[in-house]
Amino acid sequence: MPNENTQKCKVFTAQTSKLENGEVAVEEIILENVPIPLFVLFAYGGGGAEEFLRAAEFKKQRLEFKYPDAEVRIIKGFEHPPQFKAEWTKLYNELTNSETACKYALWQVHYFGHGNEEHLIFRNEATICFDKNDNMERLPWHPNEGIFVLHSCRGAAYEDTLNNEKIKNQICLAKTISEEQKTRCLGQVTYASFTRIELPSYCGSDVYYDVHDDGVITETSKKEVYDSINEQIKYKSNPVKNWIDDFKHKPSVLWGYASLGLWVGGRIVKLKDDYENYVKENKLDLPRSYPIYEEIQKIGNKNQILPCRVFNKGKLEDRIVEVDVFNQNDLEYN
Repeated sequence: MPNENTQKCKVFTAQTSKLENGEVAVEEIILENVPIPLFVLFAYGGGGAEEFLRAAEFKKQRLEFKYPDAEVRIIKGFEHPPQFKAEWTKLYNELTNSETACKYALWQVHYFGHGNEEHLIFRNEATICFDKNDNMERLPWHPNEGIFVLHSCRGAAYEDTLNNEKIKNQICLAKTISEEQKTRCLGQVTYASFTRIELPSYCGSDVYYDVHDDGVITETSKKEVYDSINEQIKYKSNPVKNWIDDFKHKPSVLWGYASLGLWVGGRIVKLKDDYENYVKENKLDLPRSYPIYEEIQKIGNKNQILPCRVFNKGKLEDRIVEVDVFNQNDLEYN
């Protein structure tokens, strides 16, 4: 539970003067500490660490542009569950300590790393699933803005549990986190993959510059650049270009896309076969076709975002899966 200190932030008063009927009157006013919005980005330090960190750094840049008065941190380097838990506890202690509890309001936590439908995955296949056994402290989330965003693979794909009760009750990592942390939690429905983003060649303090082959230099405002980024993110870039851009260390986004490409296609087909065989062999009252595959087929021609699932304290929020339609949760938190 959040420490009681988070509910007892100090309120300071001061005196000011004003004129009333020609007389100077002293009035007491209340000055409240306004907490700083805090965004915490965890970047796994094991296999794939460089790409996870690159995606976290790019997310940090975008958050700082959108929320200039916020504090955005990256926590990196952890490879094993005890290391991640230690960082989590350190954050909890800071946000609930009587001396620092009022300084920040925890808006978002993002996780860039490996995972599946029920766990985060660390070195040597060690896992954390955020259930009662893991005993992860409940962070003092902002009551309206608080959300845990999983950029990891399939964190909300409850169909992949191949367990009748879990599927019917939508049990998955994102739902477990939302229930145990008493906040919203966003999970991907498919495998998360990196898509590279095109930016102008040079960045000044407020303006981006592109130098063209003919020597002409054009300027672009930061707002225009970030509007362009938001459009690019909607669709996964061409696989060959994406692969080449990786070697150029271009900024990237880690999210779930409706794709059956070379890297993910065979894995999705296997999940589809496993699910459909499980339902058929056990004669279960569940959809006979793998729902996630049906969604990918529906919107996959353009490799667009496969809408995430968001649980709010255990309750699944509505989402729309349509061609060229984008849910606000994906646009806001990618």
